[in-house]
Amino acid sequence: MKKKFTLLALLLMLCFGSALLAQISYNNFVASVMNQVSSDSVYKFERQLSGDTACTIGGSAYTIASRHYTTQGNIKAAQYILERFQSYGLTAWYQNINSTMTNVLAKKTGYKFPNQYVIFCAHYDDMPTGAVAPGADDNASGTTAVIEAARLMSGLNLPFTILFAAWDEEERGLLGSKAYADSAYFRGDSIIAVLNFDMIAYDGNNDGALDINTNPGSMSLANEFQQIVNLYQPTLIPQVTTSLNGGSDHQPFQQKGYKAILSIEDNSDFTPFYHTVNDSYSSLNKPYFVKMVKAGIAALTTTAGDFKITILHTPLVSGPETGPKTVTAVVRSSYTIAQGANQPRLYFSVNSGPADYVNPSYSNLDTFRFTIPGQVINSTVKYYLAVQDTEGALVSTLPSGGSGVNPPGTVAPPEMFQYQVANVFIATIGTGTTSSNYPFATYYMDARTQYLYLASEINTGSSSIMQIGFDIINADPGSMNNFSIKFQNTSKTALTGFVTTGWTTCFSPSSYTVPGSGWQNIILTQPFQYSGGNLLVEICYDNSQYTQYSKVNSTSASGKYWGRYGDLSSASGCETTSWSSSTAPPGRANTRFTFSPATSITANNNGLPVSFELKQNYPNPFNPSTNLEFGIPDLGFVSLKVFDVLGKEVRTLVKLRPAKVDYNLEFDGSNLMRGDLLI
Repeated sequence: MKKKFTLLALLLMLCFGSALLAQISYNNFVASVMNQVSSDSVYKFERQLSGDTACTIGGSAYTIASRHYTTQGNIKAAQYILERFQSYGLTAWYQNINSTMTNVLAKKTGYKFPNQYVIFCAHYDDMPTGAVAPGADDNASGTTAVIEAARLMSGLNLPFTILFAAWDEEERGLLGSKAYADSAYFRGDSIIAVLNFDMIAYDGNNDGALDINTNPGSMSLANEFQQIVNLYQPTLIPQVTTSLNGGSDHQPFQQKGYKAILSIEDNSDFTPFYHTVNDSYSSLNKPYFVKMVKAGIAALTTTAGDFKITILHTPLVSGPETGPKTVTAVVRSSYTIAQGANQPRLYFSVNSGPADYVNPSYSNLDTFRFTIPGQVINSTVKYYLAVQDTEGALVSTLPSGGSGVNPPGTVAPPEMFQYQVANVFIATIGTGTTSSNYPFATYYMDARTQYLYLASEINTGSSSIMQIGFDIINADPGSMNNFSIKFQNTSKTALTGFVTTGWTTCFSPSSYTVPGSGWQNIILTQPFQYSGGNLLVEICYDNSQYTQYSKVNSTSASGKYWGRYGDLSSASGCETTSWSSSTAPPGRANTRFTFSPATSITANNNGLPVSFELKQNYPNPFNPSTNLEFGIPDLGFVSLKVFDVLGKEVRTLVKLRPAKVDYNLEFDGSNLMRGDLLI
């Protein structure tokens, strides 16, 4: 077998993922619409719907004391909503389903796609039964968002039609929304998105958290909504979840194959006044409420206005080159992309230095290529992409979160792609797409997960593990206390229970929070010396509260994983083997290990080294000559070359089929220009 031995810098990729990534654009128009949300009108609608104050219905004063489906107040509430829609000049109507059930609907027709709908909705009925049921959070709050959206959007002309909907009898089993979804499906309606709002006004701990509930078919819409919240209401903390206790009005649409999501307050900070007479206006977190309404209207404007520039890019992969790196991006949008001085850009910085940028070195229709200059060993490079439309009204960055136009992306996103130039080896194990709650099962207070990796999967010799990474689907902002990652070399070939001895703790901060989606690497505080055989890894934590899962992609690997989670009142998740939950992982999390090179040559049974090694030259610095020692694992063809700092080859020192495995040679650089060299 032909083998080359050239000591070059390998590019260590520390980024968000190897898959194509898409994102939402920042738009000044969307922001301007959102900022017209009036706290006065939000509070007025909320107070009137929850009976905190009287309103005018049919020209007469009326106090809506209850919106339970059996009460007169529910009928009056439907009329109140209809009259608000009509007062904004919208075409509004009742969908009368039976003697007690009435949906209230209004439409703003799109100028480009009049038969394609974005539904912005909430239910208006409430609980409990009885003469008084304010239902301020559940769900006067969501209904208020729909009314405020109708007020603001009525004068706008957007490409897609918006349907404003207030559903009845959600509390009886999603009956109003189900009736509409069934009829829409029967008609063959084209519904591109359903944005449902239910209980958006309680935040007891003031942390700004909210849940975005979705199903797998609507995950792209949920991710877009999450990005919109991050862009336009950054003090809110959105978390995508597929688990929901009970139900809400997005689900009948999901069941018909439509993309639909729910925006709702944090499930772990749920209103204690749910379905009681104390669910009143005074119990609400007013600033949080207004932010939630603003986030919803930003999402509606973005979706109905098609204000999107999507950048698709596969982040740079690991490789041996220290020379220039090519970044390819595909840009998709219904808007014309700017050229000339405002053409797409790639911004980058080296070793946290000042930002620089490059323009495309190639462009063809929607494809752009950029060239990042070559860097020397031990350099850290961060970069992001930026694109704007010709009007300078729409800008998109990847990773998302940046802004600024003319030129695009002058305000950097909070996170960037990052890679290092370093002499490392990376092993990625698992390519599956099965969603797993392990190892970050923070929907529960405690979790312990163990993974087994075979030597044949890792495929490297003795070396130090510097980092471990996991492919995150969505990140929960909650922290994991007493978090730890442990390793051990093992002869085991299968797991049938927890391994309780032999561990080396390599990462144990007081708390750890999963930073984001995509591949997330954890730098070990104590590197682990891997022997080259089978490897065991344990990840655990010990919380006193729960939040949501941080889901990861996983791959089926029989006998290679063991894990449990639960709410342990006293025991630690990092110590106990007794769990009330019997739920096991669905697979082994896709894992990425980063190894440093072996520090010495280890002989195998044949007396041959099992890995390449180039020892430190001596003397260093040198003038004009230095000694080089290297070892090889077999007697295949070997090439040893010298490069300058720009990646240009300046001399070949060895190019032969050797007769031995250890070499010592002298390098004379007297005829070379002064400067840094890479061997």
